[in-house]
Amino acid sequence: MDAISDPDLESLRLALSLYALRRKRDAVSARKGLFGEPGWDILLDLYIADRRRTEIQVSSVCLDAGVPSTTILRWISRLEEENLVYREADTTDARRRYVRLTDDGRALMRSVLKAMSGTGL
Repeated sequence: MDAISDPDLESLRLALSLYALRRKRDAVSARKGLFGEPGWDILLDLYIADRRRTEIQVSSVCLDAGVPSTTILRWISRLEEENLVYREADTTDARRRYVRLTDDGRALMRSVLKAMSGTGL
């Protein structure tokens, strides 16, 4: 992770930590979905992918969040309506679609992570 040359390295570290803690919290709970925060999970996952310059397929977002795909798809639609994410078809495989942060989504996540860090990223 230190090899990434990015002015937002601290926000990426915080996002990774929050993501890991979220997964750990879910792992120790015997009740799946009890602590569900689909909108936050999607934005956090996409922020990490954006900072790492990787792609996330819609189907992967559904799996990573650990909630039913219908719930995630509804949240992705809501986040699209809010202009925080967008979906884009893969140019080489029409069955595959990617989901990405918009500029507004990226700015929102930077702002939230900055506020959460208390360090003034």
